[in-house]
Amino acid sequence: MRPPRFPAERAGFTLVEVMVALVVMGVVLVGARAMLGQIADDADRITAAASDADREANAEGLLRVILGRLEVSPMPGAEVRFEGEPHGMRFHTWCDVPDGWLERCEASLGFIQVEEESMLALRLSTGELVPLRRGFGAGELTYLRDAADGGTWVQRWGASITAPIAVGVVIDGDTTLVAIGERG
Repeated sequence: MRPPRFPAERAGFTLVEVMVALVVMGVVLVGARAMLGQIADDADRITAAASDADREANAEGLLRVILGRLEVSPMPGAEVRFEGEPHGMRFHTWCDVPDGWLERCEASLGFIQVEEESMLALRLSTGELVPLRRGFGAGELTYLRDAADGGTWVQRWGASITAPIAVGVVIDGDTTLVAIGERG
């Protein structure tokens, strides 16, 4: 007598099951690729924004240092003068040199157009052009003549052996105050 036969158990997957699994895996991989691509794009945008913020903070720090070292001549007829207009100003200051010390230099701060973009830039007689701010609508410089009673601000500062107390850098209605030189 023969033992009864039971139906054979399946030992693998059918072709349809394998195809469904491959399709599901493909959809998961495409979704993961899209998500990782978006994360990479976001990381690039964050890095660019941080770089812009660092550049602007460093540029503002440089402007404060350069204006803090501003120098005018106490002698009549001397060439060391401060001159300011709403669109720019010229002055003498002390600039860092690669050898590690300071040397007198001439500087100008002003609003310029570069490739249809407004820019606030600092130009030094050492040859450096330092962009401080970019991509804004309107900008102007104002000069603090007297700090009493809320301050007296003027739009122009004629070529003089005196300098204003501070400069106001107005960009799109937002004002940054920068003190000039050491006082008192």
